[in-house]
Amino acid sequence: MTAATSILRGSTAPRRSKAAPKKQAQSPRLRLVEAPSARRLPSLRSIMISLGILAGVFVTQLALSIAISQGAYEVSGLEQTQTELQREESAALEELSAMSSAQNLAVEATKLGMVPTDSQAFLQVGSASLATDANATGTSAPINTGLVTNEVTQPAPAPAADGVSPQPAAAPEVPSVSELRSPSTR
Repeated sequence: MTAATSILRGSTAPRRSKAAPKKQAQSPRLRLVEAPSARRLPSLRSIMISLGILAGVFVTQLALSIAISQGAYEVSGLEQTQTELQREESAALEELSAMSSAQNLAVEATKLGMVPTDSQAFLQVGSASLATDANATGTSAPINTGLVTNEVTQPAPAPAADGVSPQPAAAPEVPSVSELRSPSTR
């Protein structure tokens, strides 16, 4: 080893010469080993602490399971409420659509005493006068609301108590299997 490497390695011992006399190998020292002590049983205190920790883990796990299941019940209830609200919303939108249909507006206008006319009139704001069409006859006819039917404004009849619709089925019945012709094969 050089002096520089010995400084880097932290060795401050003087450099040994190669011709240093070798010491005789010493035999390993023998010492007396104590016999292993008998294993002690755990103390009552450590047993009680371990059981307390174990009981705490079980109680915590039970509390978490209860909280999670309670949350699942709340989510289920909220989903049912959301479904009911969506049904109410669609029923309200359907009712709004029925009330704003042309047929319903014609019926309501007739109830208010309004009648259609073939003449047109315009207000002239500058002269504050009413301008009418010269070709119009001024005749009016009552509104015939039955020309175009609207299923939304005329609801279907309610089913009977047994759940059967009072109207007969419009589609023909399907023939039974025994009435069908079988194909001929050769």
